[in-house]
Parts: sequence; structure tokens; C-alpha cells
Amino acid sequence: MDDKTAQMLSRLTREFYSEVASSFSATREAPWQGWRSVADEVGPLADGASLKILDLACGNLRFERFLVGAFPDTPLDVHAYDECDPLVGEADIPGATVHFRHLDVAETLFAHGDLGDALGAEECDLAVCFGFMHHVPLPAQRESILATLVEAVRPGGLVAVSFWQLSNSPRLLKKAEEVTALASERLDIEGLAKGDYLLGWQDRTDVLRYCHDFDEEEVDALAGAVSPAAREAARFSADGKEGNLNRYLILMRL
Repeated sequence: MDDKTAQMLSRLTREFYSEVASSFSATREAPWQGWRSVADEVGPLADGASLKILDLACGNLRFERFLVGAFPDTPLDVHAYDECDPLVGEADIPGATVHFRHLDVAETLFAHGDLGDALGAEECDLAVCFGFMHHVPLPAQRESILATLVEAVRPGGLVAVSFWQLSNSPRLLKKAEEVTALASERLDIEGLAKGDYLLGWQDRTDVLRYCHDFDEEEVDALAGAVSPAAREAARFSADGKEGNLNRYLILMRL
């Protein structure tokens, strides 16, 4: 995929979330099943003193609300970033101090900016990125994001990232194939790679988001790209009716 196509897909995704922020957030209130396994890995870091967290593409901050419940005796200090302010809403969570900053990750990467400098956060215990990597169209950009997250945590700290595997759902895959075919013709999109799709929202196809379906080899490659700065601490599947819609990668900073 060339940069021009990638930028167009990122623009479509940005416009998608701006258009459907309210209805999208309303369907994203319950915690993901996989977060319980993430919390198990994070447990040794949550010693009751405090837990410093970086959340890239934080959405409506439901992961932070989940963590407050998972570690009620541990104050959370969160640096949260997203480009869709309406999706974030009020960053007021009892039990957590949330510092929210508007950040368009795609725009930063396409401008060849330093994502770490754009974050400007202090070293943290845990850096997470959930429900976002599948919106990043270029493999080099995905590597850059993961490397930035690794650099953001202290030695011994953890990075937790999810990778959508929508093809594990025949229903989702069929819908993605149909919408992609229609949208590609309508918008004259070329250069989509294996695993690249466009999806609408509910019954709408006038708003579109780019989504990538990750295979295991791609997850392997991303984990290898940040070695030897980090080692793999865990990898597992979770979420959805069959428990396999997301593939989670947890890395420990060395």
C-alpha cells in the first residue's frame, strides 16, 4: 500500500469516529474479557503505592474504569491519548487521575514526527494500546507504535497490545468483504493488502473505517521488531463469543 492510499484510509477512519462517536461509545461500555488476563500480568506491578499507565487510543476510558475495579487499593495515574475528543468525554474517573491529551497518531506518523516526543509522558509501569492497531494501515507504522510503547515503560514494566482477528468470525468477515468491495469501487481504492478491509457502522455504509485482520505471522514480526528491548511475557486470544476475536501480546521492557 502506498502512502497516499494509507493517508486516505486513515482520514476515513478519523471521520468515521467523529461521525459515530456517541453511538459507538454506547456499545463499548463492558470490559473486554481479555483485560482480566492483562490484569493478572499487571498484578505484580500494582503494589498498592501507585500504577503509572500510558493508554494510546484510549477511546472512552473503559480500560481505566476496569482497572479501578481490578485494583481498588492502587491509585492510578493515567496519561491517555486519543484523536476523537467526543469519544473520550469526561476524563473523570474516581480512583484514577487521568491526564488526557488530544493526539492524532496517524497524522504524527505520516508527518514523520517522533511519536515518543508527541506523547511527552514520563516513564510508566504499563503502556497499553487496545482496539487501535487494526486501524493503522502501514506495517512500518505499527512497528513504530509498538517501539514507542516499549520505550515509554520502565525496565520491568509491561506493554499490552491487542490485534483484531476479525476473520475468526464468519459473520464479521462476510460483512467486511461485502463492504470492502462496495467501498473500493465507490472510492476507487487500490493497493489493499491481504487482511485489509473497510467496515461501516451497524447498517450504515456511508461512514467507513479501515480495519486490518492480523495473522499470527504479523504478530510474530511485531514482537521480533522490538527485540531485544523487550521480551514476550504472554500471548493469548480472547473476546467475542468464541473467545478469539483479539490476539493479545504482552511484552516486558528489558
